[in-house]
Amino acid sequence: MVADVVGLSFGILIVVGGVMGFLKSNSTASLISGLVFGALITVTTQYAATHAQGFSLLPATVCLVLGLIMGSRFLESKKFMPAGMVATLALPMSVRYFLKYF
Repeated sequence: MVADVVGLSFGILIVVGGVMGFLKSNSTASLISGLVFGALITVTTQYAATHAQGFSLLPATVCLVLGLIMGSRFLESKKFMPAGMVATLALPMSVRYFLKYF
């Protein structure tokens, strides 16, 4: 079985970030979004790694949505942590998967 270590690491980072956001500021939204996006990234990256080339659009779309959401939050708050960092990581990840598709 082929593992996408970069995709798995990014998915785990998102989950850990959501849990940390919950523990630090008692933010249920951080916990839910971290768990949902982290699980989606982890599952779709592994699915894309073990299936045909066309499935790399799945993690690309999830990363793009996450990057756009967090990018807009960064533009509103002007705080790099956590929104700017997640956007900075998610958008290149989406580009990575789009390039795998094409």
